[in-house]
Amino acid sequence: MLVGTNFIRELINNVKAKSSARGELTYCAASDLVDGSEPALLDRKHLLGLNVADFSSEGALPGLIPLYVGMPVILRNRNISTELGITNGSQGIVRYIFTKPCASGYSVARCVIVEFGDSSVQIPGLPPCHFPLSPTTWKFTTTLTDSTGGKRNAHVSRSQLNLQPAFAITGHAAQGKTLPQVLANLHEGGFA
Repeated sequence: MLVGTNFIRELINNVKAKSSARGELTYCAASDLVDGSEPALLDRKHLLGLNVADFSSEGALPGLIPLYVGMPVILRNRNISTELGITNGSQGIVRYIFTKPCASGYSVARCVIVEFGDSSVQIPGLPPCHFPLSPTTWKFTTTLTDSTGGKRNAHVSRSQLNLQPAFAITGHAAQGKTLPQVLANLHEGGFA
């Protein structure tokens, strides 16, 4: 589905991931450091729930990514290898998810194996076209509220997968893609 905003894209992708998971749905949580330290539990929950769709910085990574084995995904904000066909916007299928539990009740992704069907990658020990993706880092500043209601600027270093579910994408992300089927609301406007 082509949509006009990142917020709608994330909303549709989250709903579709929940409804499409035939097996276990894993919510991969970002690993955040606030001013170089592990955040308190309330700060951690706040950071995981941040709407990063409105962040203007390149490379924004969400707090939570829903994933399941067999789910279509898109590689975001990163060119791993243009020669192998694993670049920003590459479409693939999740084949394996390796996580570890974290204090917030979610899982933190250690590695995800994605099959990029158009790729020529061949890694020993993995089937053809399969590539391991590990979390990358994004730094941003946000406002946190302490227990007394005081506000402070916090510098956050977020480690998260550079993936998004591929059920919905923005018009900008669709540019240059060959997609077998597309659903778009042309009455909505806001994108070409």
